[in-house]
Amino acid sequence: MIDFKSMIENETPQDVILYFSGRKLSGISHPQLDGYLTTYSVNGFSNIDLILLVREMKGENMILSNGKGGYKKGRNWISPKFVTEKKYGIE
Repeated sequence: MIDFKSMIENETPQDVILYFSGRKLSGISHPQLDGYLTTYSVNGFSNIDLILLVREMKGENMILSNGKGGYKKGRNWISPKFVTEKKYGIE
């Protein structure tokens, strides 16, 4: 079981977004991503912070709109280091 709470508390929001956008082929919905980040963030990450960061990441082609109100891998998507290290129970 993946420890999302520890992941969000210890990793950058950008890396967390990269993880969730690449976890499934269809990506992740904005409301679900917002829920994870605002619930578990220890730094008071807000929905506005998420919108601004997503805009920046889309501009850099790290993520793209999935056409369903969410995000998926973009052309410049990279796997976060914690994924390759298999931290937080990631297989």
